[in-house]
Amino acid sequence: MGACLSRNNKSNDNNNMREILLYKGEFLGADLRAMFNNPVYSDIIITCKDGGVVYGSKLLLAARSDVFARLILNNEENNNRNNNRESRNTFSSNDNHITFTEFSSSTLLIILEFLYMGDIMIESLTLNNIVEAYLGAEYFLLTGLEEVIITFLDNALKCSADNNLAAKLLTQASEFMLPSSDDLFFRTLHNSLVVTPLETIEYHNLTAEGLSFILSPTNMDTTYEEFVTPEYGVFRYIVLWAAHHCNNNNLVVSYFEPLLPPSDHAEHLDANEIEQLRKSHEKNKKKSKSKEIKDMIMALLNPLLPFVDFKLIHPSVLANIIEPLDIIVPNDMLNEAFKYQAQLPAGSGPGRNRGTIAAKPENLRFQWSQQAHGKQCVLLENDVALKSNTRKYEWARASLPIRGHEIYEWDIYIEESCKHLWIGVCTERRDKVNYSSYLGGTNYGWVLGSNGLLYHNNQLNQSYSKGYGVKFGKGDRVTVHLNMGSRSLAYSINGIRHGEAWNTLPAELYPAVSLKKPAKVRIEMHKKPIIIDNSKYMMPQLAHTSNLSNLSNMSNMSNMSHSSNYSHSVNLPHSANLPHSIHSPHSPHLPHLPHSPHSPHAPHAPHAPLTSHTSHSPHRPHRPNSPHSPHPNIRINTSIISPIISPINTPINTPRPTSQVTAE
Repeated sequence: MGACLSRNNKSNDNNNMREILLYKGEFLGADLRAMFNNPVYSDIIITCKDGGVVYGSKLLLAARSDVFARLILNNEENNNRNNNRESRNTFSSNDNHITFTEFSSSTLLIILEFLYMGDIMIESLTLNNIVEAYLGAEYFLLTGLEEVIITFLDNALKCSADNNLAAKLLTQASEFMLPSSDDLFFRTLHNSLVVTPLETIEYHNLTAEGLSFILSPTNMDTTYEEFVTPEYGVFRYIVLWAAHHCNNNNLVVSYFEPLLPPSDHAEHLDANEIEQLRKSHEKNKKKSKSKEIKDMIMALLNPLLPFVDFKLIHPSVLANIIEPLDIIVPNDMLNEAFKYQAQLPAGSGPGRNRGTIAAKPENLRFQWSQQAHGKQCVLLENDVALKSNTRKYEWARASLPIRGHEIYEWDIYIEESCKHLWIGVCTERRDKVNYSSYLGGTNYGWVLGSNGLLYHNNQLNQSYSKGYGVKFGKGDRVTVHLNMGSRSLAYSINGIRHGEAWNTLPAELYPAVSLKKPAKVRIEMHKKPIIIDNSKYMMPQLAHTSNLSNLSNMSNMSNMSHSSNYSHSVNLPHSANLPHSIHSPHSPHLPHLPHSPHSPHAPHAPHAPLTSHTSHSPHRPHRPNSPHSPHPNIRINTSIISPIISPINTPINTPRPTSQVTAE
């Protein structure tokens, strides 16, 4: 029948039970949590597919869930309407036992916890069980729990520096559900993936089904505005993706990879590079297996080519890179693209293009580019940290361009400084850049030095000839405020904002730094800290130890943080009144005591429940298309969710626990 999932430490169990019994009858929420997964208060045993056992109350489960009501009360009329999935579960009223063959014990614990409490504790959800938990919420028709899971997923994706996380979850979810933009889980993954450069996603993490879902223009108005990978970048990715999924993938990859320059370089090929490409094509045509290689890749490529709009690719790229690939792209597609480009008015480009409009400020991921940096620059910690290994100046830029008319803000935290460290922006349009140089000495860089001076094109900004702001160095945080509407830029140093440093900037810019050994910097989204006293939200008996208790427990659980000087964020709805909880409309607004001693997650001190901002309407069609509340966002430090983010073989950047809550 399997082992009980309760904790085995009897002394801790007894202490926790005594603490819970101390408040018995005083708080309904505390009494319900004492009953949760506790054999003493249960009359039904649920065995799961992994052999784990969960305990429940028949009357409570039947009252809270139509699915459990049909199983437990054995109503013949309702049983006739059971779907195939329910029929594969067995129930016997003699031994008070249910067996679920489709869900693990961790998923059933989440389901029962929500049915008992109306919310779930933050450590219940992880990135390893989130897909099955969402399936369970759909199966048991728990719309409120679905919203909880979507909120957690959206926050986890935004806090993660791993560009492969959403792709892995998409592939995992696609094994059980058909990807659809109508499903909130897939929509959340889609929103994360379209603002992630495709070239940063490893090819084995996406299936053909998942790649089609990302590229399909299911929501043309918003998808193309947010899609950060340019059209040629999409074409290059699907060709190399197909090459990596061929049987003899090493042979196919080595054939095509040299013929497809990276997208940020494709439009700037010089005559020598174009000639080298031509020679590579001629060499490949003479290979005996050339036709066999193309036949292998076309079987995988044909279903994906319709997702590429070749009219939106620069004519020089079409002529010099794509057309020589011969049968890879049908002639009618290329002819249509060339005709479209020829008919455009002089000096104009396509009306829309994936990648021509960068992500919105709240969705932009700040990471250093894996290609655009000096040879001695080293990228660390999922490309958010940058270190120099040379005594000569080099520079690096971020991976995504900033365009449009909005305000973008980011922080550069200086872990180690050098004699003069330079922070600012750069552009690469129509310029042949040299990354092994001092960025302030170029006509494509605008920077502020740690000496307090502003430089562009090797010229000092005369408006601040005596210095801009204050000098900065190790341990300082420099915030860049870029207003693309006015094409101006200003800086804050350790939270103190100074005047306008630059104006008349170009239409496309990248965050950039110029540094030398031993400097090390980190790029982060900008946040403004606000301190909130947590003690007023606690029960009177626990108020005097609230801050110490919460901080101590979060510190013990959060082992993934690496700096107390930076933070990512979690979006909570405006209506959330408690700093550690968002309540479902079905949840009693009562304080929460520690878990039952028979709960597998019994902590040493009260933890924060994670619940969702759900609509009071039970009708699924009226659910919003976005997991965000329409109210203004509150951003809360991710130390609150750090114990539950356990990514799939990859780390998530999570700050050290703190009681700070930050607001935009």
